[in-house]
Amino acid sequence: MYVKRHAVRRGRNRYVYLRLVQAYRDEQGRVRHRVLCTLGREDELKASGQLEQLMGSFARLDPPLAGVRRQVGPLLLAWHFIRELDLIATVDRALPQRGRQQLSVGEAVAALICSRLCSPSPLYDIAGWASGSALHELLGIPAVLLNDDRLGRALEILAVYAETLRGTLAARAIERFGIDAGRLHVDLTALRVCGAYEGSALVANGWAQGQGVARQVRALQAATADGVSLYVRPEPGNAAEVSLIAQSLERLRDLSGPGGLLILDSACGQPKTLCEIARADLQFIVPLRAQTGFRERFLTDVGHDGLRALRYVSQREQGVPPELRTKYRGALREWELTDAETSETHHFQVAYIHSSEEQREVAAARERALRKAEEQLQRVHNGLGGRYYKTRKQVDARVAQILTGQVEGLITVKTGTRKGRPTITWARDQIAIERAALTDGIYALATNLHGSRLTAGQLLRSYKGQQIVERRHRDYKQTLKVRPIFLHNDDRIYALTSIIGIALLIFGLIETELRTALGDHDLLPGLLPENRAAKPTGRNVLGVFQGLGLTYTRAGIQLDRLTHTQRRVLELLEITPPWPEQATQNLALS
Repeated sequence: MYVKRHAVRRGRNRYVYLRLVQAYRDEQGRVRHRVLCTLGREDELKASGQLEQLMGSFARLDPPLAGVRRQVGPLLLAWHFIRELDLIATVDRALPQRGRQQLSVGEAVAALICSRLCSPSPLYDIAGWASGSALHELLGIPAVLLNDDRLGRALEILAVYAETLRGTLAARAIERFGIDAGRLHVDLTALRVCGAYEGSALVANGWAQGQGVARQVRALQAATADGVSLYVRPEPGNAAEVSLIAQSLERLRDLSGPGGLLILDSACGQPKTLCEIARADLQFIVPLRAQTGFRERFLTDVGHDGLRALRYVSQREQGVPPELRTKYRGALREWELTDAETSETHHFQVAYIHSSEEQREVAAARERALRKAEEQLQRVHNGLGGRYYKTRKQVDARVAQILTGQVEGLITVKTGTRKGRPTITWARDQIAIERAALTDGIYALATNLHGSRLTAGQLLRSYKGQQIVERRHRDYKQTLKVRPIFLHNDDRIYALTSIIGIALLIFGLIETELRTALGDHDLLPGLLPENRAAKPTGRNVLGVFQGLGLTYTRAGIQLDRLTHTQRRVLELLEITPPWPEQATQNLALS
């Protein structure tokens, strides 16, 4: 069957009708055509939107010809986990339905997730990617329906319900895959944005560590100890980290359950934030900020003689000789804190940790800062009486700029005037330097965990798992390429970053489920070039399936021959491909 345009003239007017025509052979074997029905006038169908609906309906029914190939690649993995999470139906149930839709919002979300997992790129020409992939064959989503307008409308609808969907899908993942959400690693990252975005409440100038101030969107992420990113929430680029954590405490408690453990970074290491987390019936491990005075308390209450050796070896130092590994020492002490809002007294514990590696790095950084400051002071001395340093006031202003940060209070500078010309001398304050060095390598981990068997080593091991969420930040921004963002309004930006957060959830499930299935045999052959074995990561597992395709034959769809590594991954994840493999590549069209 096919659609045929039929022109009719009535006087001076010409009308085009669309007819559904069937081709068949008569008793003599000759090709004949019969009109099954007249769909209507072409201009009226376009104006009413019925033509687009018809196009979508035929797109779902139109089978390709024999010999047509489609790229499957990592779609097999994405398809499996989308089905297990019941993602399309979950999204569609949460959103109001507006009559009959050719492409539901759930299908649009699934298509965008598959795009990020299989061929990550900016939100551009999704239909072009889908036309060459097996998206229709696996998920029943025609490529022709994935135009920019339809995707944009789906994003705007989804934005209103994104927070609810995040919680629903996280709960589904916990239930279906048995994920342990009792310990969550929580952190914020910045997504730098190009473009003006004037009047945007989401894209705003904000500060990011190591990057300065620029237009950005912030993203709050909570990952399990196994590396599954259960929660990714976009936030305004100028929002403070402490306030964002406070706003998300209820959702984080729902994920981890009452008494769940949160591992946070030092931005939350303020007394007010610690009390707020404790009031939310959550446990925490948070490194304290210097403003809390933990260094002074360490010197007073503990001292270096009070530290004991800790049995902790980081993963990156497992193969390093023992004498070259970082040495850790620690001590656990009580810390009472009064809640400024409720006047309640909280009994926390603080683990004072000393790291030999950090001690070396801090001492080296201080020495570099001192040398740089001395070089700058020497340049001031060389320019005395010149264009920029004609007066003592100018010299004092420049000295105040130099003696900041790490060198503040460590160099003594004297300025004066002699014969109308400014003078300057300086010297290191060795006593102040030695006093500062007393706490080199010391940091403090605060917690409201209690128990007679709680040790500083346990807190250190739990906190060191924070690299999990930092690694997922990297996957969010680099592997799945959430940037660059080219969208028209805040709703679409919010929805797209949320969708890529769901893709990150599936990304983490692929990695975690495969590692769990491997068990003691944690290396998988063929994940790296030259058939080298490696520990499965979401990134190298997706890479293994690149290039896998299917072919339409007269006998039906056939999948390319799987490599040993591909077959092993599918077996471990209990994924059964929906099509048979080709016997040989040469018999694909037979």
